[in-house]
Amino acid sequence: MRMPALGSVGLLLVALWGSQAQAAPDNGFGVYLGAVSSSDSSLYGNSHGGLVAVDAQFMLDEHWSFNPYLLLDSESTDNSFDVENGEGGLQARYWMGDGFIAPQFLFHDTLLKRGGTVSSSLYGPGIGLAAGWEGDSHWTVMLATNVFRLASGYGAPATTRSEALLLLGYRWGGKP
Repeated sequence: MRMPALGSVGLLLVALWGSQAQAAPDNGFGVYLGAVSSSDSSLYGNSHGGLVAVDAQFMLDEHWSFNPYLLLDSESTDNSFDVENGEGGLQARYWMGDGFIAPQFLFHDTLLKRGGTVSSSLYGPGIGLAAGWEGDSHWTVMLATNVFRLASGYGAPATTRSEALLLLGYRWGGKP
């Protein structure tokens, strides 16, 4: 009775291992749309909104790629502020078949708007972690989380922003 169960587990493991041997990701250019949810420690509380992002993928070998990216988002807050955020960063993706995990480093500029007028510009470095999947069809799903300091050049105290992003994208380039 144990042998068929062990055989089934063995076949499942071979199938999973075989699925990792699919076509490797390749160089290319990606465009993403998604949602963002963020929280600030003292300026605006919680916010949510939409985003658009682009990246370029440069494969180093079958397991590693560098992905510089740009991201713009627009958010509504719990308070009377609207948030516009721009990010430029670099992911170092480690590929496991079609899936990846990626630490990332970024710089951002966050604009706080009230009634259509910018009231503050906050900027600085940040770090994050992303995980995702890119299929042979070139469609990508990614979940990322970032944390960064919001510092102002006007002597205002620094605060911390954390964000979670869900992105759906498509990559052009690579092998057909």
